[in-house]
Amino acid sequence: MNLPTTEDRDPLSIGLSTKSDDDVLALLLLRQKQALDAVEQAIPQISRAADALKRATQADSKIGYSGAGSAGLTALSDCLELPGTFGFPPERMRMLYAGGAENLLHLAGTHEDNEAAGHHDFQTSGLGKGDILIGVSASGSTHYTLGTFQAAKAAGTETIGLANNPNTPLLELSDYPILLNTPAEIIAGSTRLGAASAQKAALNMISTLVALRLGHAVRGHMVNLVADNEKLKARAHRILQDLTNCSAEVAENSLEQAGGRVKTAALMILQNIDATRAEQILEEHSGNLRPFL
Repeated sequence: MNLPTTEDRDPLSIGLSTKSDDDVLALLLLRQKQALDAVEQAIPQISRAADALKRATQADSKIGYSGAGSAGLTALSDCLELPGTFGFPPERMRMLYAGGAENLLHLAGTHEDNEAAGHHDFQTSGLGKGDILIGVSASGSTHYTLGTFQAAKAAGTETIGLANNPNTPLLELSDYPILLNTPAEIIAGSTRLGAASAQKAALNMISTLVALRLGHAVRGHMVNLVADNEKLKARAHRILQDLTNCSAEVAENSLEQAGGRVKTAALMILQNIDATRAEQILEEHSGNLRPFL
């Protein structure tokens, strides 16, 4: 019987109980590395998807994510992290998760079979024409995720689909399909292992490339962050000192006047202007600090 790769059994998994702990861990790590090799093969597809996400971001469109189970958790992680890391506006982010927020603690599997729920969640998400939806499904055939993509197609929403099996419905439905052709899992079907690592890496690459092209990542710094806790304030002070060669005192004062917004504080220092004028200039340059460095 020919099984999809995500359900197949890795031949090296046989006899694991007879191996030492170190040998088992080494094998697990090997398969993780091989899963990441699949991401390298998908770089051209990832590049096209990143360009689509960049265009949507520049157009102030909404960005949605959809998924179920562990693949949905990978999508959720990316959705939640983008505002804090790169300053994506949280009010423009949407998460469509099978079973909703109440399913996050228990991950009941029945919700992923509900295609109609995917349609419903998309229709109530506010996503529409000009927006973009990123769907993650290791199998590429999760009914809930397919439901969100079918509704997206009907609404004129662009789609980026990540799957770990080739020739699957999710990839066929996607405007920007990304095949992450990872090997069979050491524990057959446990796609929170290698498949999830590949998904996470691909999503990280997409968002980081977009942030770089939009000027949200400059000289290796997250300049679009808003410093709202002690750790981020300390990081913001270091960023300002590195980018502007200012003193620690100037960095602290400027950041406070800028309400914790690093780009605003940097431009205040570089141009010797107040926060209001710095915000105006940044808006005129689509939030890109790079021309002033």
